[in-house]
Amino acid sequence: MQEEKKGLSWLRLILLQILIGCTLIGIFAYIFRIGVDEVRTVPKDPNSRDMFDGVPMSMNVTYPGIGTISIDDPKELIAWKASFTRLLNGGGQPNRANASRLLLTGSMAYLDQEDVPFQIGTSGFRFGSDMVNSLDISAEIRKLQNMLIDKTLTAETVGNVIANPIHQVSRLQDGVLTALSGKDRTALTAQMRTAVRLIDFSHFDFMAERPSAHYVVQLKDEAASGKHWLHIDLYDNAYFIVFDLLDETNHKAYFKLSDAS
Repeated sequence: MQEEKKGLSWLRLILLQILIGCTLIGIFAYIFRIGVDEVRTVPKDPNSRDMFDGVPMSMNVTYPGIGTISIDDPKELIAWKASFTRLLNGGGQPNRANASRLLLTGSMAYLDQEDVPFQIGTSGFRFGSDMVNSLDISAEIRKLQNMLIDKTLTAETVGNVIANPIHQVSRLQDGVLTALSGKDRTALTAQMRTAVRLIDFSHFDFMAERPSAHYVVQLKDEAASGKHWLHIDLYDNAYFIVFDLLDETNHKAYFKLSDAS
C-alpha cells in the first residue's frame, strides 16, 4: 500500500512537470511569436528583376507621332526579352532622366503578372523601375533603339501617317515646301501602303544621286520639344527611303514600290 502511494506521487510529479513545461512553452511562444508550421506568401514586386522569369505574351512599341505596333510572335518575344535582360544586366543605374531627342515607349504583357512598361532612347533604357546607361553599353542601347525603330517604321505605319490629316505633307523642291494636293496625297498614301519592305539594300548605288522627289511630313507630336519631321525620298520612281531627323541612330527604312519592275 505504501509502495502504491509512492508510485502515485511520482506519477503526479511527472504530470505536474509536463504541465509546467507546456505552460512555459506556450508563454514563450506567445511572447516571441514563434511560428509553428506557418506559411507566409511574399508578394512579388512587378518591377523587380524577377519579372524576367515571366512568360511574355505580347509587346507593343510606340513611335512618337507615328503610331503603335504590336508583337505577339512567341519566338520574337523571347528574343526581345533576352535583349532587355542582357542590357539591364550589363549597365549602370543612373539617376537622371532620359534626354534623348527621340524616345520610344511601350510595354511587355505577361501571362502571370502585370504589364511592364519600358522606354528607350540613345541616352538610356528603362524597363519597369530599372534604368541603365553607361559608356560600356551605349552602343548596345543604340542598337536596341535602332532595331525598335526599324520594327515600327513599316509601310502601314508610314502610309497611315501620310493619310492622317493632322499631319502636314509637303513636297520639297529647290528649297521650297509645297503642300500636296488631296489627289497627290492620296496617291502617295496608296504607294506607301502597298510598298514592299527591303532588308538587303547593300547592292543599291542610287543613293548617291539626288532623289526623284523629296516629301516632308510634319508630325503632330506633342512630346517633341520642337518640330518633328519625317522625310521620304523617292528614287527612280521605284524606291522609297524613310528617315527621321530626330533619330540619333541615323536609321533609314527602305521600301520598293509594288508596281516597280
